[in-house]
Amino acid sequence: MKAAIIHPFVVVFCLVAALNLYGQTAMPEPNWDRSLALRTIHKDDTQATLKPLFQMARAGSNQELLDALSAIVQDPEILAPAKDYTVFSFTLGLSDLDVNSVSPKVLDFLSAYEAQTLVAHDDHPRMTVPLFNVRAAAAGVQNNWDRQLAATRATSLLQEHPDQWVSSYLAASLAERRGFVDSLDSAPPAALRELGWSALAQLDEKPELTLVTASAAMNSGDFELLQQSISQGNGPGLSRVLEDASRKLSTEESVELLEHSLQLGSDTKAALAIAQLAPALLDEPAVRKILFGTLADRNLGAAAALVLGASSNPEIQAQLIEIASKEGGLARQRAEMAISTGRANRGAEL
Repeated sequence: MKAAIIHPFVVVFCLVAALNLYGQTAMPEPNWDRSLALRTIHKDDTQATLKPLFQMARAGSNQELLDALSAIVQDPEILAPAKDYTVFSFTLGLSDLDVNSVSPKVLDFLSAYEAQTLVAHDDHPRMTVPLFNVRAAAAGVQNNWDRQLAATRATSLLQEHPDQWVSSYLAASLAERRGFVDSLDSAPPAALRELGWSALAQLDEKPELTLVTASAAMNSGDFELLQQSISQGNGPGLSRVLEDASRKLSTEESVELLEHSLQLGSDTKAALAIAQLAPALLDEPAVRKILFGTLADRNLGAAAALVLGASSNPEIQAQLIEIASKEGGLARQRAEMAISTGRANRGAEL
């Protein structure tokens, strides 16, 4: 019986000890003061060190480049902040070079780089962070190159093997998918319409094609396809679709798309449409009528209130004040929220 009672406490003790050990490993103490580390960097001529590194990268001298980077890291006369800053600056600079301008071994070296300058987080002093996050910079370079290569491949597929475009997109990484969508900005309208309707046919089972379908619709001018993509589409791509639509569509099309989105029976889609499309349409009487009429809606009133409250138009503000002073129920509460939120936002901008 005692053993049975003691056992859980032993387990808890071991777990706590393990977590403490993990915390010590994952969260080491800061070893540099941030301001001191930054002052140290300015004392070193890092530009003179960076120039030959980029020359090696452009020349394709990968082994020589790896040796030079290793020499910087191992040099005892270079202080840690200067080492980290030099390697970090070089990594960021790779984004300005041609895709895959350095070998995978160089990127592997940068991706595994152990930052030597650790400081306290600005907003969370108990957290330790690298002053110069070389690993994150290397990941950014790799993602950017993957995106560019994918855009080139997607353009070729659309011209030569359009039937493979969608399947290749679905099999791609997140960065590569962004490249695929990038390629739609300059594709011929006829090819875009064909691609868009093909993707639409799979949208119910593959909601991740929402952005593809909508982008093909907007770039080809196929408004019916765009409406269908929002009707059938789902997922995080919807927000970007509506944001892009607010920039690319005419006023008349934006109003029609807003009205269409409100009639789909989906509060999520309606709220997104209000948030993304309505702010640029507040000069349109029909849109104002929609938003003021939505204030009393239990599920969508807050979205309408946020858009109306953000407007500096005196007529809109006067109507909100009138609703807040005369009407009751949810409409009054939402009008009051819109007024207070708008005042707070405008005060913060001063």
